[in-house]
Amino acid sequence: MAVLPLSNRVLNIKPSATLGMAQAARELSALGIDVAVLSAGEPDVSTPKAICDIAKASIDQGKTHYVPVRGTKAMVDAMREKFSRDQKVAYAADEVMCTVGAKSAIFLALMAMINEGDEVIVFAPYWVSYVEQIRLAQGLPVVVDCHDRRDMMPSGDMLKKAITKKTKAVILNSPNNPTGGVITKAELSDLARVLEGTAIWLISDEIYEKLLFDHHMHYSPASLSEDMRSRTVVISGVSKAYAMTGWRVGVVAASKTIMAAMTDLQGQQATCLPEFIQDAAAYALKENEELRQEIARMVGDYRDRRDFAVGLFGQLPHVKVFKPSGAFYIWTDFSYYLGKNIASVSVKNDLDLALRMLQEAHVACVPGTPFGANGFLRFSIASKKTDIEKAKDRIAKWLA
Repeated sequence: MAVLPLSNRVLNIKPSATLGMAQAARELSALGIDVAVLSAGEPDVSTPKAICDIAKASIDQGKTHYVPVRGTKAMVDAMREKFSRDQKVAYAADEVMCTVGAKSAIFLALMAMINEGDEVIVFAPYWVSYVEQIRLAQGLPVVVDCHDRRDMMPSGDMLKKAITKKTKAVILNSPNNPTGGVITKAELSDLARVLEGTAIWLISDEIYEKLLFDHHMHYSPASLSEDMRSRTVVISGVSKAYAMTGWRVGVVAASKTIMAAMTDLQGQQATCLPEFIQDAAAYALKENEELRQEIARMVGDYRDRRDFAVGLFGQLPHVKVFKPSGAFYIWTDFSYYLGKNIASVSVKNDLDLALRMLQEAHVACVPGTPFGANGFLRFSIASKKTDIEKAKDRIAKWLA
């Protein structure tokens, strides 16, 4: 039988490390092995019942047909209310849209901006999909390492040094996945001064915006000035704050030009989100008092788990632990163990370390290399304290 060719873009793409580790953990669990799963990037709680009830009622009302690509009127109104309340920026109805998850929104933005050979600046550590999506859009990722910075966030000088004549866009993520770092308003203003007057877009991934600790505040770059509003594509969604990861709802706000292009792309690619899902998401985005209290409880739980996990993982020998200001991850430096023997076998790199930790210690995490950081491991604290403690004890025993 003839071997039919595939495109170079799919032959060169790397699979998602986060999804890959989650699948590997599921496969071990299916064999009856007790795995401490600290790899998942999603809340460990169910979607609030009130949100689910809205979707059920919508289905019962027969809302199972095509709707506008941008979103239903109810969803558009809810998105505008959300961006005004949370990002402190007013957007018109044709400046917002809902997408199949925030991941899809980032991809649509890149596809609307990038031509072959254009450069896109990303700050390491970065979310695993940024670099692959840039390559899929035929752009060139330019990585700026921020490990030595406070909260691992970039400065204006770092951005300025990375800009070339080919720079088309910058991706910023705060609160950050995988580090939990949060950018300050002063740092954002520093970046804004560098971008002012240029023809460079800013994609601002704000999906963790409500998961903040220790009185940290979230600031959207679009709120800084009219210049930043015009160049910023704000991306958020319902996944993290409302425990709705599987609903796949991203929300986007941007100037009319880029939003029209992204809407056309989605129209050709996915058409629209189901109306009953949009109804549930619109209800969530409007955030009644009961839901706000539920978010506050969830953030409080994450803060407690953060403190618990930082204390525990800080006991591991030769491991450095970064204390996050937001999101629900613990970013750890295991570089001491690269090239060392664990269980009489040398550790090649952090990919090898994470895989062996899963297979031999039965702890699932995500290696740092896909985040642009060799030698690091990311652990999710969106897990029960018993699982966090179990993971730490197993790792300590394995390392010894």
